[in-house]
Amino acid sequence: MGAIMLYAAGIREALVSNDLEKMKAVAEQAKQTVKEQGDLSAALLELLEAIEKLKK
Repeated sequence: MGAIMLYAAGIREALVSNDLEKMKAVAEQAKQTVKEQGDLSAALLELLEAIEKLKK
């Protein structure tokens, strides 16, 4: 199985597929991505806060 772009829709697609191997592969890829990138959501919130401060 090739790499899947990891975004919420891709993870949910694997979830509803009921394909155990696909689900495991996507989960492993997601764990590796999170390990490499850290908390993307927190970083985005920090960026948005910085944008708001600069707009004032």
